[in-house]
Amino acid sequence: MNGDSDALNRIIEEVAVRHGISLGRDDPVLMVYTINRQLMESSARIQQEALEKYLCSMEKSAGRIHDQAACALDRKMREASANMRQALQQEAERLFNQQRKEIQAINHHMLESHHKWRRFAVFNVAVSVLAVVTAGAVLWSGG
Repeated sequence: MNGDSDALNRIIEEVAVRHGISLGRDDPVLMVYTINRQLMESSARIQQEALEKYLCSMEKSAGRIHDQAACALDRKMREASANMRQALQQEAERLFNQQRKEIQAINHHMLESHHKWRRFAVFNVAVSVLAVVTAGAVLWSGG
């Protein structure tokens, strides 16, 4: 109550100084001040409550938006990961097929070389056999 009394005293002094009118503590003008003050305090409380509710709803909305964004980000990351995995798998298959073709080409080249050297070796064996037969014939007929 002391705060109310001080406020009333200040108003009584201000009216006296500005308007040259002396107000008593039971003057109806002070009743208007008191009603106005009560309305303003009540309005301030209502606005404070409304603001707190608004802030609470904003925090909830922000939480939902955060959760939705986190879910969307997680989904996008999973999709990107799956796409990267698929791209890496396709590239690995391409490289494997390329390596297989290169190995087949090398094996084919080695097989051709082997056949060529084999024919050469057969020819050398045939020439060697003929040389041995000729040497044997020369030795047999000269003896």
